[in-house]
Amino acid sequence: MSSFNLAACGSQYRLALATLNVNNDDEMDLFMSLACVYSRARIGLTSPLVTVEVHIANGLPAFAIVGLPETSVKEAKDRVRSAILNCGYEFPAKRITINLAPADLPKEGGRFDLPIAVGILVASGQMADTDLSQYEFAGELALSGELRAIIGEIPLAMACRQSQRTLVLPMASAQQASWVPETNIIALGHLQQLYPHFAGQQALSLLGHQSLDQVDAKTELDMADVIGQPLAKRALELAASGGHNLLLIGPPGTGKTMLASRLPGILPKMSQQQALATAAIKSISPDKFDPSQWFHRPFRAPHHTASSAALVGGGSQPQPGEISLAHNGVLFLDELPEFVIGQIN
Repeated sequence: MSSFNLAACGSQYRLALATLNVNNDDEMDLFMSLACVYSRARIGLTSPLVTVEVHIANGLPAFAIVGLPETSVKEAKDRVRSAILNCGYEFPAKRITINLAPADLPKEGGRFDLPIAVGILVASGQMADTDLSQYEFAGELALSGELRAIIGEIPLAMACRQSQRTLVLPMASAQQASWVPETNIIALGHLQQLYPHFAGQQALSLLGHQSLDQVDAKTELDMADVIGQPLAKRALELAASGGHNLLLIGPPGTGKTMLASRLPGILPKMSQQQALATAAIKSISPDKFDPSQWFHRPFRAPHHTASSAALVGGGSQPQPGEISLAHNGVLFLDELPEFVIGQIN
């Protein structure tokens, strides 16, 4: 009787030990199926940090993105799935949950495609184990796995410089981001280039800072081309030297627009910090920034029928208006009395 109880106790002990081992294996699988990748959102000229948390669990295949994503972010699931498969990786047929933290921060654009794809590859064990806490990823994925340019790469690089992490960007956006000094940037052309880099087979080199100090700030419109108008020229010189506003009054055809368009040419040369701030505003607008205009003072001349949003900017996702685009430059309001009084105020 005693031996029977001893055997039963031994079987019970072995059963408990086996159950403990299974639980440990499940915890290990749970730990290995969770990955955290850093990225950044775009809120005007700021780029707040976003942690992309990827969890792969057993269950029916599903792909959910949470954390206040907009439509362009929700559509990332289709782009990421196709890109991973076309790059030769295996897309996990499990329940995938993507959390974009903080949850109360709106997320928009295709910049989260790359960090989501990296998180899935790391969580599924298809990418070498590496310290992702030293990297920040941003980029839109094509269905083939190629990287496409994003908007707002200069504010993104400025924020990444403060965090002292290495920024991984599409090759089309890395050049503009390299204008920010003291920033570690890796230019990525295809998703397949990440595995050799993290596996130590073929490391991607850092993109050096591209200084634009040698760019000539000469403008096509020169004040020396204006013949006559000595009083108007004197008024422009005083306004340029003191940073004053200027009101030009006269009948049509007397040269008001001609003189005002040449005001940026006599303004002092912009400093490196001013040029970077102007380029950062330009980078979040639909218009692309031209590197040859690095030290050029912007000149904006909106039409008097422009709306208040076009002048001031704004929107659900803030966009710069003509006033912001004229930062460090000249805002020329031709036919001033034709503007709406509320816009002038």
